[in-house]
Amino acid sequence: MVDQLDHLLEVMAKPWVRVQVVPLSAHTYAGLAGGFIIAESSSQPTAVSIESAGHGEVSTEPELVRLIWRRYDRIRTEVLRPDETVDLITKARDQWMQQI
Repeated sequence: MVDQLDHLLEVMAKPWVRVQVVPLSAHTYAGLAGGFIIAESSSQPTAVSIESAGHGEVSTEPELVRLIWRRYDRIRTEVLRPDETVDLITKARDQWMQQI
């Protein structure tokens, strides 16, 4: 776990990478329904890939795309700032280090 958290911190230092954590204290459950990816292209309609236990779906259907964008927006209102995320991951890493 320490190696994974170290790697995450290393990757987060790159200017083109942003990682933000939804804290346990968040009031949103929008991300718990399953993972998703939003893919945008200037030459293609926006597509979403939705993953849940035993099922995956890729769609460009406008209503589903809007639903996933709303879910993403709800999650973004609850995330920690990037510097807070670094602090949280660093603290978790330090706690794991104490167990070694």
